[in-house]
Amino acid sequence: MSSLAQLAISKLRKAGLGDVLHVPGEQTYEATEASLAPYSQKLRPWAIVQPRSTEEVSKAVKALVSTKGLQFAVRSGGHMWADYSNNIKEGVTIDLSLMTKRTYDLETKLVSLQPGSRWKDVYRDLCEEGLLVVGGREPMVGVGGFLIGGGLSFFNSRKGWSCDTIVNYEVVLADGSIVQANKTTNPDLYLALKGGSLNFGIVTRFDMESMESKNIWCGMAVYPKTSNNQIIDAYVDFTNNLADNPDDYVFLYAYRPALEEDYTISINLSDMNGIANPKPLQKFLDIPNPISNKDDFKVKTLYEKLTDYVVPSANYTNWEAITVQVDASVLRRASGEFEVLISKLRRAIPDNNFIARMVTQPILKSWARISASKGGNVLGIENLPADCLNILVGIEVQSLELREKVGRPAVKALLADVKSYAKSIDKDADWLYLNYCTDGQEPFATYGAKNVKLLKTVAAKYDPNRVFQERVPGGFKISKAPLMEKL
Repeated sequence: MSSLAQLAISKLRKAGLGDVLHVPGEQTYEATEASLAPYSQKLRPWAIVQPRSTEEVSKAVKALVSTKGLQFAVRSGGHMWADYSNNIKEGVTIDLSLMTKRTYDLETKLVSLQPGSRWKDVYRDLCEEGLLVVGGREPMVGVGGFLIGGGLSFFNSRKGWSCDTIVNYEVVLADGSIVQANKTTNPDLYLALKGGSLNFGIVTRFDMESMESKNIWCGMAVYPKTSNNQIIDAYVDFTNNLADNPDDYVFLYAYRPALEEDYTISINLSDMNGIANPKPLQKFLDIPNPISNKDDFKVKTLYEKLTDYVVPSANYTNWEAITVQVDASVLRRASGEFEVLISKLRRAIPDNNFIARMVTQPILKSWARISASKGGNVLGIENLPADCLNILVGIEVQSLELREKVGRPAVKALLADVKSYAKSIDKDADWLYLNYCTDGQEPFATYGAKNVKLLKTVAAKYDPNRVFQERVPGGFKISKAPLMEKL
């Protein structure tokens, strides 16, 4: 072990963190590394420290920042795909997975969440109390990274982004100080954290608006790819009317499992008020010849929905997304390129052992108006030219070499082709959702000049020594985003 590693470990022990400090070979260290979903994130840091409280996060930050030349990482759920975004090789990882406290204040009606919880656990506890928050849609995603990246949820069309429902952040800054950020205390930091990711400090508590937990009507219909055109037409029509029907939710999911020859298209449908077969979803329900049984649609809690819908994540993964305007021809182009991607992978991977996915979901301009009514955020979707679609493509392969030489280039080629086609018919949109970005993308550059300037100013004010720009290398850094005259 290097002298720098030994010094950092010694400082963490002197800070009183010895009982939550783990090094290679220890059972907790090995289990924590094994729990990381993307294999490429299993980097084996010099040590992992697992704070149990905000005060222990502060102690850890002070100890690590005072170790000259040391770099560190911060992990909530460890679900982000960009390499080094939640772990580090030559450095120390602050793992927040023990910080899972969830409380409800009867007077303020706020739910307070620590960052280490997974959304399935949050919903389980809240649903038992008849409550909900605007949170994630996949059970194993961590609270922390999801919320500081913005947060796509089942409720965007009604409530805005998940970050729009946060009324206060508790934050450990780079000097170890603990501050609150809300509309009246550190309001600039409060705004920057609503989509600004890990650029200012470590959020140790999110105080969120609560709402009544309603049962939802939901299910997934699976179709052969021959139904593609009818599904796309129904989806475009649904999205064009979604702002007027904010309690219905649909996303499309093209899936090609390992070892299979072809892919299917799943339509994930929900009515968040529990209304069966609602009119806005009828065009999907009328599509004939599903592979699945439509009788499987049921009324459930949101917790039950999440436990039924788990996206497996293993092997070496690459996910990447673009944004385009709502248009049927662009979606058909994407479907055709998805088949090209599968063909490329078949030729390059003789045993056919890979997984390919393409997910399509809406990004509406009306969400910006909801955000503005709650004080705004820094995501910049008010600059979108029209209602849009996020097209997210992912692959899983058996080795890092296959991911880098075959999988990632194939995904990038697909998205580049779709982007080029959309631009050629004036249906492009220059915006990226940070939580879906991967290495080589720069989401902050798409947030708009005003937001980029704000984020840079806030980072310089609250982290003048650039700890979260240089000493925490993972994730997306506002220092790398160019200042622009316009979007």
